[in-house]
Amino acid sequence: MEKRLFLFTGFLFCLVSCTTNNEALYTEPKIAKTVPLIFVRAADTLFQSKQDTVYYRGKFYSGYRYALYANGDTAALQAYFNGVEEGIQKKWYPGKQPAEERFYINGKKEGIHRSWWPGGKPKMYFEVYGDAYSGLFREWNTSGLMNKEFHYVNGKEEGSEKLWWDNGSIRANYVIRDGKKYGLLGMMICTNPFDSINKTKSNGY
Repeated sequence: MEKRLFLFTGFLFCLVSCTTNNEALYTEPKIAKTVPLIFVRAADTLFQSKQDTVYYRGKFYSGYRYALYANGDTAALQAYFNGVEEGIQKKWYPGKQPAEERFYINGKKEGIHRSWWPGGKPKMYFEVYGDAYSGLFREWNTSGLMNKEFHYVNGKEEGSEKLWWDNGSIRANYVIRDGKKYGLLGMMICTNPFDSINKTKSNGY
C-alpha cells in the first residue's frame, strides 16, 4: 500500500506540473484546495454517491479516487474535498491516451476543460468561470474538423458564433450582441441553434 501511494503521489505531481495548453487565452482565477494524498480505488464498495456528493465510510470523502484498466494502466483519477470534486480531474483511454481533463472548485466547473477522441484528435474545449461558460467553446468531429466555435460571457452567448458541417463547409456564421443575432444563421429562426450545446451541458459538459 505504501509503495502504491508513493507511485500515485509521483504520478499526481507529474499531472499537475506538466499540464499546459498553448492555445489557451484563459488563466484559472482560483486555486483549488489542497486535497489529502489519500488514494482509494473507485471500485471500493464503501463509496457512496448522493446527487453530486461522494461519501466514503459514511463521511464526506477527501482524497483521490482512481480506476484502473485490467492491465494496470490508469483509467481515471478524480480529486475530492469534503465530498465534492476539487482540482484537476483526468480520464484516459486504453493505452494511456488522454480522454478528458477538467478542473473544479468546490464541486463546480472552473478553468479549462478539454476532451479528445480515441486516437488523440481534439473533441471539445471550453472555458468556465463559476460553473458558467465564459470564453471559447469548441467542438471537433472524429475526423478532426471543427464543428462549432462559440463565445460566451457569464453563461450567455456573446460575440462570434460559427457552425460547420462534417465536410468542413460553413453551416452558420453570425454574431450575437446583447442577445440579438446578426449574420448567416443557416437554419430556421424558430429553432434554437444551441440546443446541442444545452444537451451537451446536461450530459456532463
